[in-house]
Amino acid sequence: MTARRILMICDFDPSSPFIGSLRVDRFGTHLTALGWSVKVVSPVGVTTYAADGKDVPAGASTAHYERPVRRGLSGLVHRTLLWVFYHLVAFPDRGIFSVSRILRHVETLDDWRPDVVVVSGPPFSTYIAGRRLAKRWDVPWVADYRDLWTNSNYYLCGPIRRRLDRVVERWILRTVSLTLTVSEPLAEDLRRDFGVRCEVVMNGYEPDEFASLRGDLSTGLPLRIVYTGEIYEGKRDPAALFDAARQMGLGPDQLRVEFRGITVGPLEDQARAVGLGKVVTVGPAVSRRECVQLQHSSDVLLLLMWNDEGEAGTYSGKLFEYLGAGRPILMTGYADGVAARLVRDRGAGVVANTADEVSAALSRWVEEKRSTGSVAGLGPQAISGLTRRDQTEVLSGHLHDLLSVRA
Repeated sequence: MTARRILMICDFDPSSPFIGSLRVDRFGTHLTALGWSVKVVSPVGVTTYAADGKDVPAGASTAHYERPVRRGLSGLVHRTLLWVFYHLVAFPDRGIFSVSRILRHVETLDDWRPDVVVVSGPPFSTYIAGRRLAKRWDVPWVADYRDLWTNSNYYLCGPIRRRLDRVVERWILRTVSLTLTVSEPLAEDLRRDFGVRCEVVMNGYEPDEFASLRGDLSTGLPLRIVYTGEIYEGKRDPAALFDAARQMGLGPDQLRVEFRGITVGPLEDQARAVGLGKVVTVGPAVSRRECVQLQHSSDVLLLLMWNDEGEAGTYSGKLFEYLGAGRPILMTGYADGVAARLVRDRGAGVVANTADEVSAALSRWVEEKRSTGSVAGLGPQAISGLTRRDQTEVLSGHLHDLLSVRA
């Protein structure tokens, strides 16, 4: 029996370790293992997946490093240029500049024709390419929302532009056969606002990324907390952790906190201002391999999320990476959201939003490491069913159902 064929579209090169490309790349790998024939089209070309690996196009970022923090134009000039670009130039978003390249790369497929087109956003302009190709080939297309678009709490372009983008989003989704997203609250938002069929396919972790890592956990104090990701002041920042460490009077012999990411630079001054200059270390983003090694060798992993009801349906891809690392999680964020419930229900760590709550968690971990030499890792119940292969099987089931109904 001939394998059913999937064309996936993404604005990110699937060979790079951006969080936006990992979902698509892992889908490609695991769908192939499940018997599908998969090709991914991105602005750099066509990536073909096979049982023995993938054919990566020339120019793909196979050794990609995220850029370090750069201090260039003055703050006002930089903010003004960004406003002009995102509000007046990039419509409906920055992905519009990739659509023509994606369509040109599709022409290289010659007679290869998919049974279904799956498009992953953001950016959401790539949905336009998927919609157009599905109409050309008369096949169903699927919109994969890694995040929401116009009904997102992180929408940045103001109410007038939001209304205009909402019109575009409705137009795009008029022909969609199925939408996907990463949690049930987000799926309910899409069903309610656009009247579409929406199913949940979560993110996950890759066991192979952690299987060969060195088990070099430090013994004895200090307690080592690691954060790998980005900072959003007022929404995702470590203020509660800093307040707790300051109130407890913890020094570098008891606690070390390391931040790695593109936007974490300002935390260095913030830590010094509260007397934690010797406790907090700030550094640029690192390669994917180094990132997972940092996570694996930590005592505790810090997960920063927004403590707001609007965050109720957000898991954060970082959460699944942390679960794969097998280290307990200190999470700040909305206590009734899906991420907080997963952390609590699976015994994967602590959800704390005040300095007192964080202090209680730190006290337990510091004492545990002082008395036993280490902080216990996560048990199997914390990660069961959450691999990327597990979630790709869910996706495969939805796609088979979609094609069966169409047939």
